Amino acid sequence: MYQPEIGVSTAALYPTHLTEDALTAAGELGFPVAEVFLQTREEYKPAFGKTLDGRRRNFGVRVHSLHLHNDFFELWSPYLRMFHEARERFQHTLEIATLLEARALTWHGIRFGFKNPAFVARFLESTTWAAEQARAAGVTLCLENVSWCYLRTPEQIRTIDEHNVPVGFTFDSFQAGETATDPVAMIHAMNGRLTTVHLADYDPVGPRHLPLGEGVLDWSSILRALDAVGYDGPLIIELAGVENVDTLRASRIFLAQQIARYNASL
Repeated sequence: MYQPEIGVSTAALYPTHLTEDALTAAGELGFPVAEVFLQTREEYKPAFGKTLDGRRRNFGVRVHSLHLHNDFFELWSPYLRMFHEARERFQHTLEIATLLEARALTWHGIRFGFKNPAFVARFLESTTWAAEQARAAGVTLCLENVSWCYLRTPEQIRTIDEHNVPVGFTFDSFQAGETATDPVAMIHAMNGRLTTVHLADYDPVGPRHLPLGEGVLDWSSILRALDAVGYDGPLIIELAGVENVDTLRASRIFLAQQIARYNASL
């Protein structure tokens, strides 16, 4: 039987909820686990980690992962001040992750220049540094498949393997759809290094990050692939711009039904 926990990302409630209030909302909705997306520079300071720690303890929510804002982590920047600030901020993020007992960090990586081999090499070098720092802190740095960033295809995962970059992976169902990449192939390429899963639906003619069940993704195939690679982490619902929390409830119900249907087919 495949029985993953169902969680939610605080990003789903951006920008109507502050990050700490989104974590509170996750607890009030009964989600046992969450991913916390740190949205501003202030939220990467250790003091904000203490605020989050109080919220997650008050509402009994486990923080599985932290999501990094790409704009604050140009670890490959040739501009020295930006380079050093990004590394210092990354270390502060690891302090927050340790305080929250988070298992992972989710990171998009490079947005521009990912077709330039020299730039990609610098990115992979900096990612290796960050992944090693994270591992020393007991956290897994995960690159996420994103339609507008470096990691978009199974072939790029193989490139990461060839360069021995010690990262895990975050699979995003919506991003796979937007990239026109087979979600099943992506999951199998990530295989045992798959550490976090984001779920939102996709329709080529619809809004981005649709509620589950409102797009064209094949949920049975996705669940079968996750089960096949032995993924035992939470399934994090990551919608966008949610104004009514009933939307999150509906996606959770839909996902629970899909899991039950998949198990019945075994």
